[in-house]
Amino acid sequence: MTLSLIAMRMLVAVVEEGSFTGAARRENATQSGVSQHIQKLEDRFGVRLIEREPGGARPTPAGDRLYRRCVHVLRGASEAEEEMRGFGRGLDGEAAIGLMSALTRCVLGPTLRGFMQDHPNASIRIAEAVSDQLIDRVSASALDAAVVPTIEPVGPLDGRALPSVPEMFVCRADRTRDHMVPIDLRAVWPLRLVMPPKDNLRTRRVLAHLALQGAEIDDVLELDSMFGAFDFVANSDYVALIPAIMVLPEIHDASLCVRPLVGPPLTLDLMAIQPRRRSLSPIASAFLVALERQLHSDARAWRA
Repeated sequence: MTLSLIAMRMLVAVVEEGSFTGAARRENATQSGVSQHIQKLEDRFGVRLIEREPGGARPTPAGDRLYRRCVHVLRGASEAEEEMRGFGRGLDGEAAIGLMSALTRCVLGPTLRGFMQDHPNASIRIAEAVSDQLIDRVSASALDAAVVPTIEPVGPLDGRALPSVPEMFVCRADRTRDHMVPIDLRAVWPLRLVMPPKDNLRTRRVLAHLALQGAEIDDVLELDSMFGAFDFVANSDYVALIPAIMVLPEIHDASLCVRPLVGPPLTLDLMAIQPRRRSLSPIASAFLVALERQLHSDARAWRA
């Protein structure tokens, strides 16, 4: 008897979900069915693989070792399937990609237009959400991949780095004489910031950086709307720190005053995440390559 892919999937699901109930839900199976697969594996090897605990489950050392082996096997099987499909039909089908709002204002359009021109038979579904939601949806395989601020991939996730983007100081346009002139935030008073809510991953990193550099913040207005933030900054004495890829039009036309930051780099570090147990489809991979290419192209705007 050889290890079946179904048994491997069940073991991987239990370990990653931390429960038989979660594994059954993810694999569209019954809890008893999942339990039977695990029991058969344990009987076959004569070793306990999963510790059943109140409200959950965790792998034993043997279970953890087998889990890691199974992840590699499942990913290899997934890659083999995708390669064979590619020989038969070329680059068509669909992929679901999650993007944070920083990428949808200026980067998404040219990326998507170029991708559709190169792959007219492929379909890309874009989901915009905050990073925490995108991470959850990729973990649950509701998305093929997503681009989020850099995290330490854990559990069911793998990731690879994408180009970093500098945060820019943005204020109303009557300061256009200083447009694209570097600014030291420690010299700005009062420093009134418009930011996404403080539970936002990017907001937490920006505020931590400012505190470390000794920038004194007079007030933070939490505004969970990027378009609302643009309008508020354009018509008040509040300012914002916004990734350069979101203010490309303003960098060119000076409709808002955009300034690079002096001092240690404050960047939005990006990464593409995907489920660890499954390889990326050629369509998802091609879209992420196109997105990365667009990020490199856009970098010329703020480096000029």
